[in-house]
Amino acid sequence: MLKLMNLSTYSYDLERFDFDSQKITDFLEKHYMNGVELLNPIMWEEKILPKKIVKGVHLKYYPTWLDFWNGNRRSLLKQFKSMDAVEKYYEGISRDIMIQHYRKEIETATKIGAEYMVFHVAHVEVEDTYDYKFAYSDAEVVEAGIDLINQVFSGIDTNIKLLFENMWWPGFTMLDKNIAFKLLNRVEYPNKGFMLDTAHLMNTNLYLKDEKEAVEYIINRVEEFGELKNLIKGIHLNCSLSGEYVRSQIKKKNEESEEFDLNPMSEEVFMHVFKIDSHKPFTDNSARKLIEFIKPEYLIYELVASSTGELEEYIETQDRACNFYDI
Repeated sequence: MLKLMNLSTYSYDLERFDFDSQKITDFLEKHYMNGVELLNPIMWEEKILPKKIVKGVHLKYYPTWLDFWNGNRRSLLKQFKSMDAVEKYYEGISRDIMIQHYRKEIETATKIGAEYMVFHVAHVEVEDTYDYKFAYSDAEVVEAGIDLINQVFSGIDTNIKLLFENMWWPGFTMLDKNIAFKLLNRVEYPNKGFMLDTAHLMNTNLYLKDEKEAVEYIINRVEEFGELKNLIKGIHLNCSLSGEYVRSQIKKKNEESEEFDLNPMSEEVFMHVFKIDSHKPFTDNSARKLIEFIKPEYLIYELVASSTGELEEYIETQDRACNFYDI
């Protein structure tokens, strides 16, 4: 098992290490990490992030994308208010923009020599993140996702493991085995599996009280996955107990009468989603039980911290919860 941490090529991540590859390597060694799972690989530079430490790549996630993919201009204008905002969000107005972006990321991942890449099959509209009255079903999102993925991989020469990551929005949630089989059977790429995000699975249950209960919930859901459990190659290990907050937001939204007026790029929306999925560490040693149950090839500490010091604190907290300091 490789123990990794999430890292991006964005300045807010790299400036903590002074854009210095040695400082990044030293930090990984200090915390018994075997490398990183890299977000935004297109901006990767060997001199800052040596190939040997990049074990996985997290492909881009467009939280709101289905209407853009389907060319539903009316729905896009309702959500974004203007086509200029749509173009800014997607960096273009054609679905080919999405396809080419993913192809560039995959080509970069291949160049780096990454062992796996992660893809979210999910969609949510901003208003739905408040009232949980989703515009599309799991099946509709997955159908479009399969179409997108097949176009992305058409003609690409690579064999990196493609791991579908569960979300709590409509799409692949890891709650429906038939959805998982559909992805495996209809995505035209041979090297496929799953990435279990613990917090995302926790977010599908708004009544979890503590981490012990959450771990049991995750294990029970994975047991229902049956033989597909063996295709769970990695774990994004982080904790979310945000059910009370989500329930309060649903209640508040249902009681409001004014028209919803937040767009997908607003700071308020970002903070709202972060309160649902805050990427905090596990603190209870039941986390160890989960790792032993899944036996992943990759264990990724997917944590979000405001400083290097806080990140170290989070890593050490989760190490204690997992009851290990070495791999």
